[in-house]
Amino acid sequence: NASTVKRVGMKALEFASDLMVLTGQTEVTHHPDRTVQISPDEPNFWFGNRVIFQAQPTDAQALIAQFHQDVPEADHICVTWDIPNLNLAPVEHLFAGTGLKVEQGDKLTLSGALCRTAPPEGIEIRPLMTPEDWRQSEDICFAEQIRDGLPEKGMRSFLENRTRARQEQIAKGLGQWFGAFSGDQLAGDMGIFHDARVIRYQSVQTHDDFRRRGVCSSLLCASLDWARKRAPDAIPVIVAIADSDAGRLYRRAGFELAETTISAYRPPLD
Repeated sequence: NASTVKRVGMKALEFASDLMVLTGQTEVTHHPDRTVQISPDEPNFWFGNRVIFQAQPTDAQALIAQFHQDVPEADHICVTWDIPNLNLAPVEHLFAGTGLKVEQGDKLTLSGALCRTAPPEGIEIRPLMTPEDWRQSEDICFAEQIRDGLPEKGMRSFLENRTRARQEQIAKGLGQWFGAFSGDQLAGDMGIFHDARVIRYQSVQTHDDFRRRGVCSSLLCASLDWARKRAPDAIPVIVAIADSDAGRLYRRAGFELAETTISAYRPPLD
């Protein structure tokens, strides 16, 4: 039977905070060598339907076969390792020729004060509330995902399902989703969820027309203010590539690289 994970049992901040954010949306089953995560209502959510292994990888085909056994309904493949700071190069070598993309994710944390940024002139920050607010958020993400080369097939239904899941989480009091608005237009948005241990930022994004104007920085501040009132002792966590534009923005705000994790995945085949 699937059981809710004991988050303190996950070594990597990414997985501890991922599973916290997805409370009630994902089923987690523990085995001695791995954790299987399945999101029944979101089959197109690759990183919500994956196998998290405990040991360093040595046999790519065996790991792929284990994924198919554990997540038999999936059209994609997604495996990862609960090993903070696992070396990237050997994993890339191991999966060469399998068709899977090997990707490193960086976890940034805030231990000191956040460098504060006021909203740009004409920008109001508030929670997403109306169907139109959420639709605009989906549109920004859709454009970014297609630009990044992800397949359009299934993308709209994935985003709509994800919106419903986020709204359910917010209704349960687990987090909030903030938007930066210029009038009725959504300039950018981000989610923030927490428990007593971790505050986790989610899906930071900015509309193309509002980039490099301080939208994201001001959302960071407003979101954290909301979360810290509810969980003053929790550690803020962001998953981003540390040397990307977004990662540099977070580091300027006071975040520092805390750990890395590695995943290997393949989208559904056409």
